Amino acid sequence: MEMAVVDENQNILAVVGQLKNAIENEKWDEAKTIDKNIKTNIERAILNAENDIEKNELIGLLTKIQSLYKLLIANTEESRATFSAELKRITGDRKVANFYLKSSLYK
Repeated sequence: MEMAVVDENQNILAVVGQLKNAIENEKWDEAKTIDKNIKTNIERAILNAENDIEKNELIGLLTKIQSLYKLLIANTEESRATFSAELKRITGDRKVANFYLKSSLYK
């Protein structure tokens, strides 16, 4: 395997590690920037993969990246559900407060 391909794969692994950390720490702007970097590195690695060994190694890296994106999607869905539940709670609290205010006006 050529040294350039090994370096590119190592670079992709490093960037994937950065993406994993950004996702786990919910640093979404950082994750977005890293995502663009991963795309560029993958495109370069695909162009430079010359034999089956290099292509199989690249497939392994892409599988790892895909699992991180699944984690990102799961985190996003979980965050949305938490946000929705909090919004419902706030709306309920507001309805109770409005009901109390209206009932106190009739006394």
